[in-house]
Amino acid sequence: MTSNAPGNTTRTNHACVALPAESVLVAPAPPRAVPLRPPDGMWGLVVVAVRTTDTTDLLAGVWLPAPPPAALHTGDVVVRLLAPADDDLAVADVEVVAATQGGWTTVRTWQAVGTRWPHEVAMSALVHMRYLADVAFKDAQWATLTGPIAAALPPGLLTAGLAGESAAASPAPRAHPDALAELIEAGLVEVGEQLVWNGHTATVRQGGVLHDGGPHEFAVSTVTALATSLAGSTVNGWHLWRRARDDRPLSDLRTALATR
Repeated sequence: MTSNAPGNTTRTNHACVALPAESVLVAPAPPRAVPLRPPDGMWGLVVVAVRTTDTTDLLAGVWLPAPPPAALHTGDVVVRLLAPADDDLAVADVEVVAATQGGWTTVRTWQAVGTRWPHEVAMSALVHMRYLADVAFKDAQWATLTGPIAAALPPGLLTAGLAGESAAASPAPRAHPDALAELIEAGLVEVGEQLVWNGHTATVRQGGVLHDGGPHEFAVSTVTALATSLAGSTVNGWHLWRRARDDRPLSDLRTALATR
C-alpha cells in the first residue's frame, strides 16, 4: 500500500488529483502493494477517487475503522476485503457497499479475487458514486428552486412538475442533499463560510448547498458533485474539501457530528 505525503499530488496518465495525506493508492500500484485484507481494526476502504479509461488508472481510498452512520454518509462507496471460505491468503472476497436511503447496501460482490481486485471493482464504484452524486446535485437544485425562487413563480407551477414531469411520477426530492445541512445545524459549519481544496473555493449556503464561485447566484452544487466536476475524475468531496478557517476536512467534521 502507498499513501500520499501531505501536499503531494498523485499523477496519472491524464490528470492530477490532489488526494488527502491518509489516502491509500491501490491503482495504479504493483501487486505487492495491493491489500487482500484490511489493516487490523479496519472495516472498509471508502473510495476517495476513481477513474477508468481502457483500464483503471486511479483508485484510492481511506480506511474506515467501523461502519459509520449511513444517513450521514449518503453517497459514500466502500470496498470491503473479506477472507474467503478457505481463508486463502492469496485472494479475497470483495464487497462494494454504498450508503443510500439511510443504510449500507451491497452493490456487488466478487469471490476469490487476487491482487487485480481494484480493476474488477473500479467501474461499479465509479457508477454508483456518480449516480449518488447526481441525485444529490438534483436535490440541491430543487432545494434552491423551492426556496426564494418559488415565491416568484405562479401558484401551482412546482406541484405540476418541471420539464414535463408530473410531481406524482417522480419521488419527492430530499429537503437537504447530503449531511452538510446537518453540519450547519450543529454549528460545525456556518452559512457563508468558505471551503477550499486544491486551489478551489466554494461558499456554504443555506440548506447545505455549495456556491461554486461562479457569476450566478443560484449556481449551486453539493460537496461531491462540485469536487467531481473540478477534479475531472469521480471523487468523494467529503475527503477533499476543508474548512478554510482551520483547514479541517469535512470528513473530520462529519465524524465529529456522528460521535456527539
